[in-house]
Amino acid sequence: GKVVADVGCGDGDLAFFLESLGCQVDAIDFPDSNHNGMEAIHALKRHLSSAIEIAEVDLDSQFKLPRRRYDLIVFLGILYHLKNPLYVLERLAMHTRYCTLSTRVARYFPDDRPMPQAQPIAYLVAEEELNRDPSNFWIFSHPGLKRLIERTHWKIVEYASVGDTRFSTPVDPKRDERVFCLLESHYG
Repeated sequence: GKVVADVGCGDGDLAFFLESLGCQVDAIDFPDSNHNGMEAIHALKRHLSSAIEIAEVDLDSQFKLPRRRYDLIVFLGILYHLKNPLYVLERLAMHTRYCTLSTRVARYFPDDRPMPQAQPIAYLVAEEELNRDPSNFWIFSHPGLKRLIERTHWKIVEYASVGDTRFSTPVDPKRDERVFCLLESHYG
């Protein structure tokens, strides 16, 4: 019976899974940035006779979520695609108590110079620099991501990284590191 928002839902696999567990789910994405214009999630909803709500929301605008409150917001692999991650994380904190977040992080610059370990850094990738995908923008260092989380009214409950946890860079696919964390909103 919990109410969950799957923000950046893609084809909806996680949204449909959460619904199968008994959650009320808002599946949120934007056709212009979704690889198939959100056609797949609409087709799957019809095929599965699902009750999930599908919402088209442009996170790079002054957006509004479909509901005022959620028990959980799932926000996986979206942060580095945003032009203004500060605004988005702050808005999400106002709508939920908990958020699961994942994003790419880096310990080295693309030229193999180490990032200063204690400095909150964000690397702005060039238009085609990361996977030849112009929708990629910000790759944070660990301190940079933690500062972003704190400045947008979240507390880190759990934080773990996987992948190349020693020599990760913002752009090398063989040196990819991802953070997964559970956040709790200071708004409660």
